[in-house]
Amino acid sequence: MLSRSLFLSLLTICLFCITAQLAPLHALLEWQRPLIETGQWWRILTGNFTHTNWTHLGMNISGLLVISYLFRFYLTAGRFWLLLTSLSLIVGLSLFITNLNGYAGLSGLLHGVFIWGACQDIRTQRAGGRLLLIAGILKISWDLYYGGSAETASMINAPVAVEAHFAGAVGGFLLAMLPPAFRLSAFPVK
Repeated sequence: MLSRSLFLSLLTICLFCITAQLAPLHALLEWQRPLIETGQWWRILTGNFTHTNWTHLGMNISGLLVISYLFRFYLTAGRFWLLLTSLSLIVGLSLFITNLNGYAGLSGLLHGVFIWGACQDIRTQRAGGRLLLIAGILKISWDLYYGGSAETASMINAPVAVEAHFAGAVGGFLLAMLPPAFRLSAFPVK
């Protein structure tokens, strides 16, 4: 079961994502390289919470809920917000070293939280952690080699941003490997 504070955090993120879909707010928040380069720096963070369409939003919100539940043992509300903010910066900034001019979606963050959580499972010797990490690495590798799923691209009306998935996964791994004094968590939440 989710803690009340984590549930409220997830509800807040879901409501923000839904609100971010509404025009003209969507146009002010999505990750757009040319607009960020002209000084609209907030898009580095907020672009991760916009989506290409309602189907895309539904898929990512569902993923967020499942992954948050899966790793609820390690997530307090504060740790969750710090993890999402850190991953938003990592993904949003990493996109500058790609050819992408636009990005929308939580999927980079989802990949980051998944890898981070799998590392926490391994660290705490929870069953399945290694398997989850291997599955995450294989999924990212598949995406990078073959490109994103054509079916998913059709549903979201955009190419799958495998670059964001990779950046999120690397970010999740790096955040999990921080020295103990800076680590987001190594032990389950009581």
